[in-house]
Amino acid sequence: MCSLASDLETGNSVYSERNEGVVKKEYLGDSYDIVKRFWAESLRSFGQLYAHSRFVPQEIRGQYTAVTSIPILNASPRTPFGILLDPDTGIPLPTESTQKATSKHAPLRFIVNLNDEFSPKYMICFDQSYHRKHALTREEQRERKRIYLREHDLKSFYYVSHAPFLFVSRDAHVLDMIRAKLSSLGISSPRIEPS
Repeated sequence: MCSLASDLETGNSVYSERNEGVVKKEYLGDSYDIVKRFWAESLRSFGQLYAHSRFVPQEIRGQYTAVTSIPILNASPRTPFGILLDPDTGIPLPTESTQKATSKHAPLRFIVNLNDEFSPKYMICFDQSYHRKHALTREEQRERKRIYLREHDLKSFYYVSHAPFLFVSRDAHVLDMIRAKLSSLGISSPRIEPS
């Protein structure tokens, strides 16, 4: 079986940017999807987690929901909810020219605008995007992204692992409760950044 991590490192994409919606179905159900299912089930008390349709091709939406237990967001729900952004690669640095959401990237401006438009209780974004030959370390790159969000009145923290995720909310109390929930599930503080 192919590794999504190695494909991301070599530039191969699960969802082709040229042929949006062309999917290598063998990636459905990989460890990344299991982590997404864990988030959805563990954080349900904060509101149903929905996947943003921009990052899930039409052809696999049913299978995606079956594997992750995360329905696709079609309209703003009437009850508290969260949004999962599931780009192939992640969030570019605020200084990068990539400012349009694509199957590979969820730029910070897109995240801010999405929060303003839908007012979710929380958002989670897959973010394996970092520059290997950048003057900033991985940690410093993540912190730059968090600073940008903070400047736009959004609080955030990272779950750091081989499948890193950024957690975002306008409400610091909500993020504190999510941190506490993750801690109660055995996720140790070294995995949460900042600790």
